[in-house]
Amino acid sequence: MKNTVTPALGLLLFSESSLAELVRLARLSEDLGYSHFWYTDVRFARECYVALAAVALATEKIQIGPGVTDPYSRHPAITAAAIATLDELSNGRAVLGIGIGGAGFKELGIEKTLPIAAMRESVEMIKALLRGERVTSQGKVVSVDGGKLSFKPVRSDIPVYFATHGAQMTRLAGQIADGVLVANVLQPGAFDFYTGKIDEGIAKAGRQGGTFDVGLRVEACISDDDEAALAVMRRRVTSRLMSQYPHWDYLAELGVSLPEAFIALARDRPQGAEEQAAAILPRDAVEAMVLAGSPERVAEQLARALTPRITQITLRPHAAPGQDVADVVKAFANEVVPRALALRARSPIQAA
Repeated sequence: MKNTVTPALGLLLFSESSLAELVRLARLSEDLGYSHFWYTDVRFARECYVALAAVALATEKIQIGPGVTDPYSRHPAITAAAIATLDELSNGRAVLGIGIGGAGFKELGIEKTLPIAAMRESVEMIKALLRGERVTSQGKVVSVDGGKLSFKPVRSDIPVYFATHGAQMTRLAGQIADGVLVANVLQPGAFDFYTGKIDEGIAKAGRQGGTFDVGLRVEACISDDDEAALAVMRRRVTSRLMSQYPHWDYLAELGVSLPEAFIALARDRPQGAEEQAAAILPRDAVEAMVLAGSPERVAEQLARALTPRITQITLRPHAAPGQDVADVVKAFANEVVPRALALRARSPIQAA
């Protein structure tokens, strides 16, 4: 049976943009029909909830939230209060994205211990606080003693999304979250691996899977100059891979093998390592994780990645030299996604 559900569109922006630029792009994405607007919560960057408040006041329909916050640098009770306040300000449009977090922990002296326990304890605490409960919990990672929000949230069921590419974390999402954004997985077989883990979690919790939002989060540079777009994304993938070293287990699911010279550069980090590593990162490794090229080329890449289980496609845009990020946001909504969905509809491998 063919999938007749048209995936919703989300936009994820990093905190390098000014607040004025952020608001401009949020308004644009709402006008283009994007349903979700996510904003990164990163240490030593623009404050996530202040920025989201600006977006809330400048928009009317789009759902907004951190993409993503974490259970370490913000206590989950503080997160519960923050997301409930954002929900009030936005008239019930808040969504909570949560993951184990990226940069900045070392500088704060924070160790990301027991991530599965940290996420489970955090989400359970946040949901209980949003329901108006007084919470006492002594967890392995996070604890609270008689904590209760001093105000009544507009909604007690603000949706919670996990952002992950870990198998165990994806299974946990199926148990306790409302949705998941699987990052940079453009191989259908690999995405099926993650949906299998979601289903395991849903079954373990005895939940109904039909209400679970399965999102694909993709990074893309869309430009008529294919090589310029590829160069941008090759540098982006290189930077991310090197920051993750040696936690590359997910690459096996993508069928990606890295050159020994790349691995050595990630391990030893000599001067100029990223530039050298980018020069030797194979094109197929880049295209297994991100989108790059003209709208036609990117649509073909995306069409191959789409599976019937995907209910949301979230874009993290990157601009080519001389290009505005807004151009990428518009091209993705107006050209890439419609073309990709049309290509996928004609594919003989559509299945339920």
